[in-house]
Amino acid sequence: MSDAWLDLALVRARLNGPDEDALRSSFKHDNEAHAATLLALDDAERVGLLTRSKGGYAGGAFQRALNQLSVAWLKTRPRDAIVLFDALLQVKNSDLATYCNALWAVQDDNTHLGKDPARARTYFAACLPHGPENPAIFFNAACVALELDDLDAALGFVKDAVRFGYDGREKMRTAFRTEAFFAKIRDDRRFFDALDDRGPQGVALVERVIAKVQEKGWPAVGIEVAKKKKKDAWPKHDKDFRPLSPEVLGALTLPNGAPLPQSLRTWLAFDAQWLAALGWFELTPAFRWTSRSLEAIAKDEFGDMGEPSSDPEPDAEATKSWADFFAVPAMEHGFLVPGGSEHRRVWMLSKEPDCEGDYPVLYIDIDDVPSLGPMYPGFDVWLAQEANVIGIRYETYSSGFDDFRFASRLRHHARTMCDGAMYVQCPGMVLGVSTPDDGVAVLLDRDDWFERLLALRTSLLPDDDAPIRGASAEDLAWLQAHLGAPLPPAVVRFYERVNGLSWGMFRFLSIDEIRDRAAQESLFGETSPPSAPFAVLITQPKGADRFVLLSEEGIVDGYRFAYDDLSLASPKLSIEGTIEILRHAALFAGVEEDDEDEGDED
Repeated sequence: MSDAWLDLALVRARLNGPDEDALRSSFKHDNEAHAATLLALDDAERVGLLTRSKGGYAGGAFQRALNQLSVAWLKTRPRDAIVLFDALLQVKNSDLATYCNALWAVQDDNTHLGKDPARARTYFAACLPHGPENPAIFFNAACVALELDDLDAALGFVKDAVRFGYDGREKMRTAFRTEAFFAKIRDDRRFFDALDDRGPQGVALVERVIAKVQEKGWPAVGIEVAKKKKKDAWPKHDKDFRPLSPEVLGALTLPNGAPLPQSLRTWLAFDAQWLAALGWFELTPAFRWTSRSLEAIAKDEFGDMGEPSSDPEPDAEATKSWADFFAVPAMEHGFLVPGGSEHRRVWMLSKEPDCEGDYPVLYIDIDDVPSLGPMYPGFDVWLAQEANVIGIRYETYSSGFDDFRFASRLRHHARTMCDGAMYVQCPGMVLGVSTPDDGVAVLLDRDDWFERLLALRTSLLPDDDAPIRGASAEDLAWLQAHLGAPLPPAVVRFYERVNGLSWGMFRFLSIDEIRDRAAQESLFGETSPPSAPFAVLITQPKGADRFVLLSEEGIVDGYRFAYDDLSLASPKLSIEGTIEILRHAALFAGVEEDDEDEGDED
């Protein structure tokens, strides 16, 4: 069969006919002759070819080819790229970058084709609904609005970019300050304030969700109307809202006796049936919480998924179940929420709510090593993300810690529930009633931890008999003043006995070493050191690992710095873990030496 795309008349003859699928399949985006024929068609013909494509990956090949061609032409043939965008924006497109690129192309500052308000408004209508999934769309929309001198619309788009977690927030700030294109807003404080606006949280955020659900109905949070019209079916229609009675709600406290978070109280005043359907409580014959421990939730959710991994080793007497790894007595009252495939999400009560009076939604995961950590800072934020009222860009379970809007609340929950770490592996062992003790490990909560450290050093480094001295009260007072907030108890406990120690691959810095500002900054290599007060406590002179204290909002947290990245880490577990690494490195080195000796003898 001849190449139809070399003949415009032949292409038109095959439109909307039996050979149209073959016509689409034969289009090559990198063939100039094919591209010329495509441009010679009118807009309705191009849209028809896109609209009538069959579903599935194979059926979308023609659209993907046009997406690729539009990107290739953005800077070299922008007028032709716009012709393609005009067609692409009239059909559903799975490539969200297309919507972002279209708004870039309609900016005169980029393409120098002149301002086109009518086309810009058409592009807004097609692209903005996809902004929550790709918030860079909002930034490009803001640029288009600025060109059209609609500063209020531009400000709204900047706010939307922040609201849905655009990761280019600091790039926007730099652009506003330095690029000529943004000169008209450089002195408009509203744009800079928008970049730092954490947005509504708590009750105000839940009220926004309620407003959306009242308008859109239950599908706004992914709930479909019950297909079977049984007497007790719910929801019977899109707006079947069933609030908790004021009498019950007024007297309600959480199952641990703590006050009800105002965010949850606000939601229950709007509807209680959804959470009842999720198993949070029973409504009849009387209200009764049905919370479960984390261990019970793990047993119910993961019990039929096979045996746990061999790391850590199961008990010799019996194979552990998944639930054993999540047996954390402090996590007694949990409530499962939707979301996750291999992992689960649990709203979990703790001993101390955050500044909004709320508790975190934890993730629990069994992939590779069982782990948990705070994923959402509260019921309010989880609910708002479910309703697509806000967005957090989750590349990992812990991505929320990098979002300035919620980082403070998440750090609070990390301190309260995970000993200061953003996640914990094998939480049943690490956060259980008592940490497994082999009689040798240095555990800072034991009275004899320092004696164990000395014994361990003597056994591993018999030639190193240099005395280990603790920091003075004045030294510790200086470190606290330097950071501007109280030191973590584990750090104080360690430095009272150990003020500087070189051991194997690690160096525990003395407070005198920490006073050397230039030396401290140099430990970050080519990465800029934190702008907040910090102190590097542990270094790996020939490696990349550092343990750092960082002070933010009047609280000192621990961080691991490795490969140009800071991640929240438990001060206690970091100190203990460093010593344990040294211990195991020596043990493994001994095993290797023994193996080599045996090989020589053989």
